[in-house]
Amino acid sequence: MNLMATCQLITLLMACLALPVVADTPQANVSPQQSIRLLVDGKPPITLDHASLATLPRTSATASAHHEPPSQWQGVMLEDVLRRAGAPSGEQLRGHAMTTIVRVTASDHYQVVFSLAELDPALGNEQVILADTQDGHPLTKDDPFRLVVPGDKRPARWIHNVTTIEVTNSTTAAP
Repeated sequence: MNLMATCQLITLLMACLALPVVADTPQANVSPQQSIRLLVDGKPPITLDHASLATLPRTSATASAHHEPPSQWQGVMLEDVLRRAGAPSGEQLRGHAMTTIVRVTASDHYQVVFSLAELDPALGNEQVILADTQDGHPLTKDDPFRLVVPGDKRPARWIHNVTTIEVTNSTTAAP
């Protein structure tokens, strides 16, 4: 191999090695999605936007996070979203389905996990709201959907800019 061909090969290899670094680097000014991707094991992906969420029953709760004054949050129950997508609930939530988890991801890749059983009204009945309104005003276009968990003593599971909700069996999610 001549010197020119060797230089070209080295340049090509260096470019290939640099690609994953560029692709994985978060961009500082990425605007949030105006929709949420909902993934339920064994079902086709669903895109949730304001119009699709408007077809679900609305709920509200008064709660505050991070030393803010209490606010009135409005949106839909996460359980209703999951049920509409075909996640097991009620009497179907037994046996192997009891190991199902719900992972919610934000645009900054922050993630929280709930068990499907804790969200089910017949079991844990944890109130988790996928909020799109605060004090009667729509959330900003920079933060269109927020997860609100009024019963948590510390708001660590409140997520800004929700982008993805995944429902999967915890035994298949483990490495």
